[in-house]
Amino acid sequence: MEINGKKLQEDLLPRLVSRVEKLKSQGINPGIAIVTLGPEVAWEAYVSQKIKLAKKLGIHTNLQNLRPETTDDVLRAIETLNNENTIHGLIVQRPFPIYIDTEKVIQSVSKEKDIDGFRYDSEFDVPVFLAVKHLLTHMSQLLGAPDFTIWLSNQSILIVGRGETAGFPIAKALSKMKITPAIMDTKTQNRDELFEQADIIIVATGKRVAIPFEKLKKTSILIGIGLHRVEGALRGDFDENEAKRSILYYTPSPGGVGPLNLYYLFDNLITACERSLTEAS
Repeated sequence: MEINGKKLQEDLLPRLVSRVEKLKSQGINPGIAIVTLGPEVAWEAYVSQKIKLAKKLGIHTNLQNLRPETTDDVLRAIETLNNENTIHGLIVQRPFPIYIDTEKVIQSVSKEKDIDGFRYDSEFDVPVFLAVKHLLTHMSQLLGAPDFTIWLSNQSILIVGRGETAGFPIAKALSKMKITPAIMDTKTQNRDELFEQADIIIVATGKRVAIPFEKLKKTSILIGIGLHRVEGALRGDFDENEAKRSILYYTPSPGGVGPLNLYYLFDNLITACERSLTEAS
């Protein structure tokens, strides 16, 4: 059964609209800065969705497309935005050019504006984890589980991919819940065994993964995060037709995790804005 993240997002959006309206009634217009590095083809699909939702919510956007020659070029732009009081959240859109120091860039975003949650001391949860958690909560309710945390702790979880924007932060967030997932990457040897054992499989590779659907539990859950292009069209990391025939629940890509990821990014932004208002009073 397909679990549509877009529908779940639509059910949640009125909460954000209400909070934005309250802030505006107090003279505060929430603002987000999006910094991109390099050619538009690398980031356009992701940034356009953020700008579209910001407009729908009535949130001001500041898009800066840099062509940096050095990491310092990026750091100077971020410092300016850190000090801009009309900007409440700041993200630096992936991918980064290979010559840019990723860690320096991440840590240079002020803690108060780090709505992506990538700083080591961030005040915010990573939106992609919150999106996955929301989807799993919804699925646990469909299954009639009385307590989500207990239900989740009893699941065997497999994360395919350990990238810094999805696989790794999701594993880190689960560990904070005292849950230790299995992690699979290109060097993993016992792949079939891990797939056979998993109740929940989270795929975050950004390329097609050969999932042995015939070996999966019929009751398993498959969540796809990564996207890649095939002849110009965005595609997910696994065969959705096979998923539909083989397992209990799966998320489509696009349209599964992505809309909820966006929701929680803007939830973090509005929270940052609310905090700035509280601190100023």
